[in-house]
Amino acid sequence: MKVHLRLDSGEDTDPASSSDSLEELLSAAGEVFAGALEELVPAGLLPPEAEISVTLLSPDEMAEQNMLHRGIESPTDVLSFPLWEEEGSFRPGRGMPVLPLGDIVICPRYVADNLPPGRTFIEEAALMLAHGFLHLLAWDHDTDSGEAAMEAAQVRISRALCDMAAEGGREK
Repeated sequence: MKVHLRLDSGEDTDPASSSDSLEELLSAAGEVFAGALEELVPAGLLPPEAEISVTLLSPDEMAEQNMLHRGIESPTDVLSFPLWEEEGSFRPGRGMPVLPLGDIVICPRYVADNLPPGRTFIEEAALMLAHGFLHLLAWDHDTDSGEAAMEAAQVRISRALCDMAAEGGREK
């Protein structure tokens, strides 16, 4: 499995959000997500390649998206837009050589401004990226059991992202 990441930045994204560590995190994401897909999705359900779009937005741009899609008039850390979720299940299309999984939208400034005590920006950004990725696979946290499963999976994925990013974005 190979995952291609397409990165876009909004018009007003803070240039500081494009730090080297964030770039290394995003360069690690394709390989980490590929491994996670092999672990989380039944064999034969996906083509050999998948694609995820990641967009970085300013707080104002994220507030617009949050209002548009959730009716909440403030920025947030991450939004996900899955393409293959039907009635709470992941049901990907068939017969495509590269399967687009959906879009993850992150507001680095919001993430940086709302860090939990003891957590670094890169750790929190990795957690938000992992959280968004799981939503693309129709994972949700609307029940206690769903929340526990999602939290455990996003911690594993975010740790793998941080570890690989620390190694320069590629597994050694």
